[in-house]
Amino acid sequence: MALSDAKTYIQQLHKRQSDPFQWPDFLTGLPDKAAILRKLEEVYPKLGKTAVAYVRISNIQSYLIKYGPDHHADIIQWTAAILKTTADRCKSGFAGTLGTHDFMVMCESREFQKLLNEASGLFQKQMRNYYSPKDLKNRTTLAFTKEKGENIKVGLMKLVSVVADKRLPVRRGDLILNMARVCDALEGSGEDMMIMNKDMICTD
Repeated sequence: MALSDAKTYIQQLHKRQSDPFQWPDFLTGLPDKAAILRKLEEVYPKLGKTAVAYVRISNIQSYLIKYGPDHHADIIQWTAAILKTTADRCKSGFAGTLGTHDFMVMCESREFQKLLNEASGLFQKQMRNYYSPKDLKNRTTLAFTKEKGENIKVGLMKLVSVVADKRLPVRRGDLILNMARVCDALEGSGEDMMIMNKDMICTD
């Protein structure tokens, strides 16, 4: 797997975007939320054999604050391309878009860790093109001091993911909402991945 595969995907995407009716999501070319829900209906009874991940571009807001929106679409398209081409190498692999910076990936559980590791590595490699040498060296997008003297550093963009790889006490329709909520907490934790368990489920 190389970035050349993702680059080829983007080139093909740009050609097909001339006819937006061919694609559920114009920007990424990935299946949208409606298609994700249909795919989840098929996959949900197989959780355990199949795994599902809620994937987000973390620290992108701080990047946009500092560098502006000129490369925003490029970043989203590269993320989609990397997730799609990586998932395509897995049996029953699937990648879809839930929103601007949020994606859903599915494949067989035994291949899932490899998929996420590979996608994360390719993402970090490609995102280096969007930062200054100084930020890359410091691994920091923004740094500031709060009023009480607390030093805050916001790191570079990365992919964070919440994974469901077993049956959970939640309705299929509520799984994505629960994963999104856990992903919110994950972003502030410094970790890159979290495996869902029953204690993380909110039924309210």
